[in-house]
Formats: sequence, C-alpha cells, structure tokens
Amino acid sequence: MRKRNVASITLAAWMLAVSGLMSMLHIPDLKMFMATILVGFFIIVYIFHPVFSKPGYIRNIHRMAAVCTVLFGLVIVLRILELVSG
Repeated sequence: MRKRNVASITLAAWMLAVSGLMSMLHIPDLKMFMATILVGFFIIVYIFHPVFSKPGYIRNIHRMAAVCTVLFGLVIVLRILELVSG
C-alpha cells in the first residue's frame, strides 16, 4: 500500500473511533467532534509527510492543513466564547 492510502484509512479509522467513543459517552457536541478529528488529521499529516522528496500531492496536503488549522482555530474561539458568555 502507498502512504496516501494508509493515511486515508488511518484517518477514517480515527474518525470512526472518535465518533464511536463520543456516542458511547453520550457527547453530542459537533464542535468537540471536529476538534478531535482535526487533531487526528494534523497528527496523520505530520507522520506521513515525506522528508526527502516533494511529490505532487503534497501541495494539496498543505492547503488542506491550512484550511483545517483555520477550522480548528474557529472551533477553539467558539468554545472560549461559549465558556466566557455562559
């Protein structure tokens, strides 16, 4: 298997594990789910990032990581605002 395939399967398994754990613990919070999914995505991108070569798909991974960073920041800001206001 190629690294891209393993990374996709790992991310899908991580998402299923997190959703299963959150459903068993009765946590229906979508923001928490997105935050944990994005943390898993960042870890997978860091682990599978090529060191000595620059394949063509790496540019798309950097763009996706940038978008996920913005989403993660948004989730954190919304969580902080929720704690401050309530």
